[in-house]
Amino acid sequence: MSREELIQKYIEAILERRRDMSREELIQRIEEKKKHARVSEAYREVWAVFSVANELGIRLEEVSLEKEIKIGSIVSGLTSVSTRGRVIAILEPKEVESADGKVMITRVIIGDSSGWGYLYLWREKANLLRELGIDVGDVVRVTRAYSKEGRMGTIEIHLGNAGSISKIEDSLDIPTREAFFKKLGELSYNDNVVNVKAVVTGVSEIKKFSDPIRGEGTVRRIVLAEGDLRIPLTLWHEHSTKITEKDVFSTVLIAGARVRRGLSGSLELELNSMGCLEILSKIGEAEYSVLSKADPGKLVNLKLHVLKMFKENVISLSGRARRMVDAIVSDGESYAVLTCWGSIIDKLKQVDAEGKKIAFLNILVRSRGRQILLSTTSSTTIIDVEKDISNLKVPEKTYRINELEPGMRKIHVEGIVSTIPEEQEVILASGEKIRACRLNLMDDTGVVEVIAWRENTSKILGLQPGMGVRIKWCNVRERGIGRLCLEVTGDSEVEMMNIE
Repeated sequence: MSREELIQKYIEAILERRRDMSREELIQRIEEKKKHARVSEAYREVWAVFSVANELGIRLEEVSLEKEIKIGSIVSGLTSVSTRGRVIAILEPKEVESADGKVMITRVIIGDSSGWGYLYLWREKANLLRELGIDVGDVVRVTRAYSKEGRMGTIEIHLGNAGSISKIEDSLDIPTREAFFKKLGELSYNDNVVNVKAVVTGVSEIKKFSDPIRGEGTVRRIVLAEGDLRIPLTLWHEHSTKITEKDVFSTVLIAGARVRRGLSGSLELELNSMGCLEILSKIGEAEYSVLSKADPGKLVNLKLHVLKMFKENVISLSGRARRMVDAIVSDGESYAVLTCWGSIIDKLKQVDAEGKKIAFLNILVRSRGRQILLSTTSSTTIIDVEKDISNLKVPEKTYRINELEPGMRKIHVEGIVSTIPEEQEVILASGEKIRACRLNLMDDTGVVEVIAWRENTSKILGLQPGMGVRIKWCNVRERGIGRLCLEVTGDSEVEMMNIE
């Protein structure tokens, strides 16, 4: 039964029970109700018909539906539903709590040319698929089921005591299984729950967690790719163990993934117990970018020569302590500063990264301009390490003061000390008291303030006006509007220079 046939059947049922109402008056009320619907376009008309029927005291869910209904026409509250569809995915059977205690349930995602939804097989019917030899890709007929509204606007078809399911011959009017899986470029925030096909281009380490909402479990983030487009996918619980770094470059089918907006505002996906992941096959190797063409804000794959690794630091971000290490890297043509976080640091230590050429997947390009800045992410993956025979050297470029830009990291600056170093005690917002030391440095293009904190104050405290110095591996920060300062860090070196 098509959606149009279903609507007409419901209209006839309403008119049969309300002989005081004309067809024109009923249609007008339905059209008016559609204007206020807060459901997707696919369900708007059916929702309006049900809403008007409820206002008139008529229960349409009791109307006998003798013909098969298209899945896209099924709405919540129907009984004796019959439909046909292709099995898109079969979720792992699980035990759930019910009024009768713990019962088994198997959830299946089925679809036809009008849409897709979840089919629930309860209790003794939970094993029917295995007993009947039904697998993904098969076409099934469901009879005498009932419907409910599922999560995120999806439809649930429940096979209760009176319901049955059977495997039937394939039909040309039902799309192939892969037709139900979207490409990444087709996704939008209007999608609530989706099926997607993509290539895995990054896999993070699996993490254990414990919180009041999700309880205890594991989580892993992977990156799905399609051309230059990348979308992260969070895998919860059992899904997090089904994929590892060895599966990078594999094609996967993701069924029942939830669409959400990430912290940065970009589209992300997550997969929980209402979905499944299927690994298909390997499809080749990664495509690598070059630093000179890398766009800020994008994730890229890079083969980088690690020329220098600095020491590990622990910093506080949003009240959370995080490990980080900076490195000077090159792709053979351009140079960049790569900031490494968390578990990637351990992997770089394991391979003794300095002096190696390393293939990274999913490096975040933070900025470009006078300097290229890179950062690892939770989905950054190292897939190859080889000895570096390029003979590339650590860059010794020195910046003039008028070339400085906020955010620059690990740069060299030369100049003449123009003020006596001023040491003072600073009280942080946390109440901690620390030492700070400031002085001014000048060259023929301008003047900039130099600042050092804690034990780093000793690196500049002994400098005197008129001394020529080179400050290596310092950072540039913004201090107020239009003001910059050079920050001397634990990695910084201060060298004396002869002034002629």
